[in-house]
Amino acid sequence: MFSLTRQALEALPLTPRTLLPGDLSPRALLPKLPLLVATPLTKLPFGLQQAALLSVLRKVFAQPLADGDCDFLINRWLRVEFMDLNHTWLFSASPTREILMRKDGIADASILGNIKSFLQLAARREDPDTLFFQRELIIEGDTELGLQVKNLLDRLEPEQMSLELLFLVRTGAEYTGLFC
Repeated sequence: MFSLTRQALEALPLTPRTLLPGDLSPRALLPKLPLLVATPLTKLPFGLQQAALLSVLRKVFAQPLADGDCDFLINRWLRVEFMDLNHTWLFSASPTREILMRKDGIADASILGNIKSFLQLAARREDPDTLFFQRELIIEGDTELGLQVKNLLDRLEPEQMSLELLFLVRTGAEYTGLFC
């Protein structure tokens, strides 16, 4: 069983105490809930994050990878940054059409945004162009590569996700759309 001592918990940079406003009313607390849920996940060892995320991405991108729709990522790296979590992952594709992932390094292009924007994108509640034009998602670096990624994401259907993941993404998008 995993447990944290009070001293270890207080040493974490983002804890419930630092995330929560002094006012614990629902109106003040509800917008902070996505950060309270997601922050502990960013503290997991990278190997666990990588195993879980690659498992999901392999299923979601199986057909685009097989069709060669991700070949533009071969030997190129895309950084995905969750600005409100201060957390980053880098992705690429191998010549054998496998998804590659690393924790840090140099990226050819970056897509930056907050949890809400990425959830809205994944759940298809917002058009990707709208999120980019409203600067809720930002492309930096090689904009052509960033646009190719945006177009790939735009072609994905949410039904390519497992039912459990689809439920989590849609529920998260609905929640953040209402409260954040």
